[in-house]
Amino acid sequence: MLKARMSWKEQLLVWRQHWNSLLMRNTLWMLMGEGVKLVLQMAYFVIIARTLGAHGYGLFMGVVTLVAIMAPFSSLGRGELLVMNVSRDKTVFREYLGNALLMTLISGIVLTAVTVTLGRLFLPDTINPLVILWVALSDLICYRVFNISGQSYQAFERLKRTAQLNMLMGGVRLSGAATLAWMNTEQNIELWGFLYLMTTLVMMLAALILVIKELGRPVMNIRKLIREVKEGAYFSISMSSLVVYSDIGKTMLVRYGSADHAGIYAAASRIVDVALTPIYSLMSASFSRFFQEGKNGIARSVGYAKRLIPFALIYAAIAWLILYLMAPILPWILGEDYLFAVEAIRWMAVVPLFKGIHIFAADALTGAGFQGWRSSIQVMVAVIVAVLHMLIVPLYSWKGAIVVSIVGDIMLCCCYWLIIGYLLRRERVVRMEGQLTHEEAKLAQWSDR
Repeated sequence: MLKARMSWKEQLLVWRQHWNSLLMRNTLWMLMGEGVKLVLQMAYFVIIARTLGAHGYGLFMGVVTLVAIMAPFSSLGRGELLVMNVSRDKTVFREYLGNALLMTLISGIVLTAVTVTLGRLFLPDTINPLVILWVALSDLICYRVFNISGQSYQAFERLKRTAQLNMLMGGVRLSGAATLAWMNTEQNIELWGFLYLMTTLVMMLAALILVIKELGRPVMNIRKLIREVKEGAYFSISMSSLVVYSDIGKTMLVRYGSADHAGIYAAASRIVDVALTPIYSLMSASFSRFFQEGKNGIARSVGYAKRLIPFALIYAAIAWLILYLMAPILPWILGEDYLFAVEAIRWMAVVPLFKGIHIFAADALTGAGFQGWRSSIQVMVAVIVAVLHMLIVPLYSWKGAIVVSIVGDIMLCCCYWLIIGYLLRRERVVRMEGQLTHEEAKLAQWSDR
């Protein structure tokens, strides 16, 4: 017998339940937090882009991207391990917070030295090593601690506080940019690098004090820290490879193209990242839930992902249209240096579509305990994309960088869903074999009788 259709009252009740759900509230909080942060960051972005110019902005973003590739290794995935374990057992929070802070401090100092050395090898000699040092200290230590603070609230599904921290970070960064503009130091990326570090340091201290006061003091568990190095490394490799495939074009353009073209590409990428804010908000709000669903198998975490993807795709279609139509406004806001950014944005407007498909597929793998598969796929794609950038960027500049970036997104979509299909089939076979074994045991019992 066919199930009767729900009345309008029943449908209204279902929608009200969704609206009042924790996921919806957390998503709205993250969306509001990211929205306010977005407005502040856009103001900050416009000030920095205009003050430094396309050339200076391109050089600075080349440094930021190089540091971003190293950043995930500064905590060795401790923030993600914190979310995964604390979302399942709140009593282990203090240990995971302490281990995350300790690992970030130790590895952050080591990686800062490594990054400065690599910067002298791969970045133009016109960049002052102090800029690399300021950005490395900011993003390898200070911002990682700030991010771990936000993840602490995420693990408790208290996304309201995470959103508030993100808003404050946007405001503090904007104050730093305003200070640079007020000092009228055009093209001075050294000063901006120092202000970049100071603003991040202020927010790191504020966020850490708040977490300790509201959630608990950190404690160290060295045995657990050592025991979980491998699992944490999977998260680090995964995040670093994501930076490689999506952002390494900026560093390649600085090295093999021109700083001006790197600035154009970085500006267009920043606008597209802004358009992705609602998808990232939904991803942040749902991340801990993937671990709760995934502990019951890959089918549950994939089913959860499939409920989220339609919302992401509908939004991606709207974002594509808005980006395409609004692109000509950018040079009027940023200046004539960014004239070619109009075409770059239109080329990149399709990116939210692919990210909406593969972001939640990746989280489904992680939630079900298949972070190793996810990391392997991301490393493979990152290596291919890096090689393509080295081959194509010298010939086709920012246009080649955009095409390679889109190819990377398409590869991730295909690889994630292929491996999910394989894992789902394997899980079904295991369950069927388990059922058959159970039935055989029952038959054996009846035979004995």
